[in-house]
Amino acid sequence: MTSPPHILARGEDYYRSGRVESIDWEGNHVTAEVSGSEEEPYLVELDFSEDGELEDWFCDCPYDWGPVCKHTVAVLLAIRAELPEKSSKGASPAKADILPLLKGAKKEQLVQLILEHCQDDHRFQNRVLSELGGSGEQELAAVKALIKASISSNTHRGYIDMRGCDHICADLDDVLDQARRWIRQRQYDQALDITLFVLLTAIKLAGETDSGSGSLSWTVDAALETVKLAANGLVQENGPREEFVRKILKAAEDSAFDGWDHWRYDLLQRAAILANPENEEAFFHLLDRLSDQIWENFQDAPRYGYAEEDKIARYSILCSSRGAENARTYLVQNQEVDELRAILVRENMARGDYAYAESLCRERLEKDQEKPWFRPSQWQYLLYDIYQDGGQPEKQICQARKLALLGDRDFYQTAKELLTKSGRWQEEYPGFLAELKAARPAYEYMEILKLEGEAALLMEQVRLYPETVFQYGGTLAQPYGEEIFDLCAAVIQERAEQSSNRKEYQELCALIESLAGFGGHAEAWALIARLRQGYPRRTALLDELGNTERAITQRMKVSTP
Repeated sequence: MTSPPHILARGEDYYRSGRVESIDWEGNHVTAEVSGSEEEPYLVELDFSEDGELEDWFCDCPYDWGPVCKHTVAVLLAIRAELPEKSSKGASPAKADILPLLKGAKKEQLVQLILEHCQDDHRFQNRVLSELGGSGEQELAAVKALIKASISSNTHRGYIDMRGCDHICADLDDVLDQARRWIRQRQYDQALDITLFVLLTAIKLAGETDSGSGSLSWTVDAALETVKLAANGLVQENGPREEFVRKILKAAEDSAFDGWDHWRYDLLQRAAILANPENEEAFFHLLDRLSDQIWENFQDAPRYGYAEEDKIARYSILCSSRGAENARTYLVQNQEVDELRAILVRENMARGDYAYAESLCRERLEKDQEKPWFRPSQWQYLLYDIYQDGGQPEKQICQARKLALLGDRDFYQTAKELLTKSGRWQEEYPGFLAELKAARPAYEYMEILKLEGEAALLMEQVRLYPETVFQYGGTLAQPYGEEIFDLCAAVIQERAEQSSNRKEYQELCALIESLAGFGGHAEAWALIARLRQGYPRRTALLDELGNTERAITQRMKVSTP
């Protein structure tokens, strides 16, 4: 499981501040509660394998800008520290002890405690303003003070390092939590003010620091998505747009975006849903000014540097303002932009004009045929969808085969299913396999051979690429036992000659254990004896060989009835 550094930092803060309220184990499944920005705690669920590896996770918080949220990180840290130990759900002892005190306290006492804590903790102060109805201006001022203090405390000798940048982004992430709370309360103007502040602050930091932290990109993307959420909410509520649009267009012209124009266009594209006949000219005038500004700043660069982003933004604005049907002319006129051409393809599929949709894809494929695609292009996938939706089974089969030959293994199975359904799999399978061998790297071809149970052909490839013997030894040990064991021993012996540190010795010994696991116990014992005799002065290797010998012996005892 991976997570951006600022999420890790916030998860650590949540863990250290005791926000993990409970952890309940049922076998390898964990259910936990973490207090967050809402009144009710968030529910986190984790699933572990028998070996203790994390296999799956879930949190019911609204965070969806990355693979894992801060609440999940906090629970994992609590589990790693074995605190709290496997307990049933419910209030922790500390929480249970303090609750009667709070209920019995006088209002004046509680107000004083809250005020004192607000002075010490800006985050808590922000939450008080948000939860108890402070004005938007008050909350924004508090947010600005919090981030100013965060930047100051993480700046050392005028420089913000990667760790400091991660902590600032963690604070910005907390502020975005507040903005999303406003969105859920349908207070879109307050949400926008906070979000635009976060967006511009993060972009300015990206221009001022060279820490190399990826947290800033995550924060900018999260802020852009929050702008979109607020805009969507305002449109659904049919709220007034004039001031909302004015603020976004003003932010888009901010000098913070200079040098980061892709984020500027991203902001306009996400805000395009707000366009209507009354404000579309304001959008277009801004785009005209941006185009002229970019041209003036980069006269030596091709004018089309941001032309595609400009055209995509204009199309999005036209769709919102005049409707997709009225924007179709613009779409046809600018189909040289890949994203717009793809939209045009899907539009024609929806209209049932599959021939035109196919021609659009083939034109682009002919233009791009010299490009060395690592994976199939989107046009190849669109062609498959066209043939599938358009009821053209023969072309669908051919396109599935082509996608498999271009490297998408999922389409190998698709082609097989389609050919089997048509009764032609057995007939075409040998030729298809030969095409795959010629078109794809050996490791991909070998995976297909394993899938199809082609032991003889797979063994031919292992002989050509001996290092793969440990990948396929378990599959091939039964029909080719002695040859597999000999190949393993040869590779291990060669690796031993090149190994020189404990990590490499551990990897070497893992191969010996694999050999024993394939059934080559005698060969494994012989190798261990040979390596001990050949390298008597490598104490680290001798130590690891002893561990391996004990592991193999233990495994043999367990497997013996």
